[in-house]
Amino acid sequence: MRIVFSLKTKVIPISYRMIIVSLVKECLQQANEKYYRKLYETNQAVLKPFTFAPYLKNFRFAEDEIYLDELVLTFSSPDFEFMLHFYNGLRKVSWFRYKQYEFIRGRVRMLPEQTIRNRSIIVKTQSPLLIEDENRKPVSPERPEFAKHFAYMADTILREYRGKGLRESLIVTPLAMQKKVIKESNHVFTETHGPNRYLYFTTYQGQLRLEGHPEDLQLLYQLGMGKRRGQGFGLVDVIRG
Repeated sequence: MRIVFSLKTKVIPISYRMIIVSLVKECLQQANEKYYRKLYETNQAVLKPFTFAPYLKNFRFAEDEIYLDELVLTFSSPDFEFMLHFYNGLRKVSWFRYKQYEFIRGRVRMLPEQTIRNRSIIVKTQSPLLIEDENRKPVSPERPEFAKHFAYMADTILREYRGKGLRESLIVTPLAMQKKVIKESNHVFTETHGPNRYLYFTTYQGQLRLEGHPEDLQLLYQLGMGKRRGQGFGLVDVIRG
C-alpha cells in the first residue's frame, strides 16, 4: 500500500527527516495510542513496517534551512494495521507544528502499487539507500561486498517482519548509483553535541537490478531497503519487471 500527501510550508530545517518521524508518531497517537506505544515506546527495538520518500518542491538552501513551496511525502507499507492507523491519524492532523516550523497537511491519496511476479526486477530509489557493514561504515556500490551487505540487510528486514528471512538468495547488481551525503540530527545528538551539529549518512541513489524470489522482492519493494527505512531511507519504485 502506498499513500501520498503534501505538507504546505515555506521553510524547514536542513535536518528535516525527524520532523516527518514526529508527524508519524503524532498520527499514530491520534489514531491508536496502544499501537503507537508498541512501535515507539517499548524497551526492545521494533521493526518499523514502513518507509517513506520526501520530495521538496522548488527548494533552495539558506545556511541551516531550506526554503520551498511544499514537502510531498510518499509512504509505503505492506502492513495493513500500520497504514490504517496512520491514514486515520492523518485525517485528524490537518495542522502540525515542530519547534518553530508549521505545516498544513494537504489531501491524502492512495497510489497504485505494483505486483511483482518476475524473478528479476530493476528498481530506482525514491529516497536514498543506506547500506552499512557490521561496523556501521557505509558501503559503496562500487565495492564487491556491497551486494553481500545489501542481501544481509534484506534478510534481516524480512525476518523481523514476517518471522523468516529470504526464501532464496538475493542477487544485487548496482546499475547507476550516485553518492549523496545526508545531514541529520535528533534530540539525543543535539543534547550531546549541541545545536547546529549533524550526523552524516553516506547514501546512494540510482538504479539496481534485484534477482530473487518474487515474494521477497514484493515485500522489499513495500517495506523499503537498507537501513533507517523508518527515517525516510530506502523507498524504491519498480521501473522494470
